[in-house]
Amino acid sequence: MPIRQDVAQMLLAGHSQREISQALHVGYRQVRTAREALGLPPRKPGPTAEAIEVTFARRTRATDDGHLIWDGHDLGIRSTDGAHSSAARYSFRRRYGRNPVGKVLPGCGVRHCVHPDHVEDQPMRQQYAAIFGGA
Repeated sequence: MPIRQDVAQMLLAGHSQREISQALHVGYRQVRTAREALGLPPRKPGPTAEAIEVTFARRTRATDDGHLIWDGHDLGIRSTDGAHSSAARYSFRRRYGRNPVGKVLPGCGVRHCVHPDHVEDQPMRQQYAAIFGGA
């Protein structure tokens, strides 16, 4: 059975069987046959990796009162290179240009807020407490 070139190109680009089937209006069997003919292993299920900036933008929503809320059941982000980070730690590094020390928490007190201007690491919280008293 000859392999369609458009199917082969999408397979070689790493697209899933479902993506190819929907985009090119071909059956799963045709995609699977092409994958086998090309000697490609079955694609592992799960989300495809994306740049951490893209994930951060996609999974946050701005509120009317100036917060940036992380939508999701956890604050974890996996980048394209496989590294793990939390949305709060990523936001902190983006704002301050350094890795945070200790746990990063929203200084505004709003749960799951990851606005770069609202996140604080442990030394920042300690400094605030030293100036203004117990936090």
